[in-house]
Amino acid sequence: MRPHWISNITLISVFIFCYLVIYCKAIALGYRVSDLEKKYQQLKNWNSYYRSQILKELSLDKVKQRAGKLNLSLEIPDDWRIIDLVDSETQEKSGDKKAYAGEKK
Repeated sequence: MRPHWISNITLISVFIFCYLVIYCKAIALGYRVSDLEKKYQQLKNWNSYYRSQILKELSLDKVKQRAGKLNLSLEIPDDWRIIDLVDSETQEKSGDKKAYAGEKK
């Protein structure tokens, strides 16, 4: 029969080995999370940069400049109307692909 202390040492060494494996996996996971946080922050920075570029292109000065280059006037026409485009209920039944407009008064 084996001495009692050998089984205790074997059991303790198995627990220490399991602890070391879990600890190493936790450290590796921490490094991966750190890398993902860096990538996420970089993507947020790129997103804010591109958002600022879009807003800069949509500014009133840029729109006026582009309209001038394309010979577009930014004036409201005298005879403008608001028109609602409404799908007819019979469009689905008859296969008619036309949209019908009704003028608001």
